[in-house]
Amino acid sequence: MQMPGTKYVLAVSGRQYSVWKKFIGSSMASNVANPILFLFAFGFGLGQFIDAMDGMSYLTFVVAGMIAYSAAFSASFETTIGSFTRYFTMGNWDAILSTPVTLTELLMGEVLWAAAKALISSVTVLVVGWVWGGVPSLSGALLALPIVFLASICFACVGLAATAYAKGYEFFSYFFTFWVTPMFVFCGVFFEISRFPEVIQYIAWAFPMTHLVAAIRPMSAGLPIDLTMLALHSAYILIISVIAFVAANRKMRQRLYD
Repeated sequence: MQMPGTKYVLAVSGRQYSVWKKFIGSSMASNVANPILFLFAFGFGLGQFIDAMDGMSYLTFVVAGMIAYSAAFSASFETTIGSFTRYFTMGNWDAILSTPVTLTELLMGEVLWAAAKALISSVTVLVVGWVWGGVPSLSGALLALPIVFLASICFACVGLAATAYAKGYEFFSYFFTFWVTPMFVFCGVFFEISRFPEVIQYIAWAFPMTHLVAAIRPMSAGLPIDLTMLALHSAYILIISVIAFVAANRKMRQRLYD
């Protein structure tokens, strides 16, 4: 297999960015406004009844969770609904693959753009949370952004794997119901995982979202950082990314060329 070329990967991402600029309003509404609304609803709503959680204010607790979730939702949406539309409905992938761009470069470009878009959403939530006093350590939160970007790549790769197996938009109901929604409710976004039954805790730790939240929450809260655990969380996210991308690449190659 030919090694992917950086210029072609960036060209694919640049093409997606050019299209996104034309629809930036609606895109920001779904990928940025949604998490911010949840942040206000839970951070200020439940925050009136819950003083602290896991050794920090509830608003601080929720802001870190929403930074993670905004990345997960944005990256997942882009490489499922967005990528499937470009591949299946609009035929953009066929046009791109008729150029020197390889399938691997195309998929990497899709992942890179989805991760960049997810990072924009996360930074927006971070800024809002900081303005409202939910980020005690701004420097720690900024240092956490590379981990958010790594996790965004992971979420994008998993979404791309789902797209590789999808035969229609209905398929993504399974993806959002059994992948995105459990990450939203069980992976420590709004409550400590230890509050759930033990079997749910095991399931939660299988999701990369749990590892992302566990990695960035102490950083944004200004708590001591366990570098060993930070490395382990990052390594797990990276492993899931590689597995998902290889699966997506293999299945799409089979669908397009076999």
